[in-house]
Amino acid sequence: MSRRDAHLNQWRHNRAFLATIEPNYPDWVVTVTFYTALQAVDALLMHDKVERITSHDSRNDVLIRTQRYQQVWRCYRPLHDLSRTVRYLARPEVWVPWSALTGDVLTRYLYPLERTIERLMKMDLGLAPIVLKS
Repeated sequence: MSRRDAHLNQWRHNRAFLATIEPNYPDWVVTVTFYTALQAVDALLMHDKVERITSHDSRNDVLIRTQRYQQVWRCYRPLHDLSRTVRYLARPEVWVPWSALTGDVLTRYLYPLERTIERLMKMDLGLAPIVLKS
């Protein structure tokens, strides 16, 4: 299996996990959404044969400095930042209430990022909307 395909598989795996997270864990929905986006980005970078990614900083640097990835960066950065917020600052329910996850996190950031990556890779992965538990 290629490294790109491994990232594609992990992307799908993380998406499936999102639907299983209980409503009292909004911080984990945000965190898993970020890592879903990270796997999607890494699949794109492997597709494009960008091999120098060894950390979050190096990945961010490539996304920031490469014109091809500007739309990806616009959706990825808020997920990166929000994930850090809910992981390191207490009270995640204040930062992202459960009721805001689908609209603010999935619809505003993850789905556009995924569509952009599919377009850049010239692939249709048939990704369905994620239904969070209620």
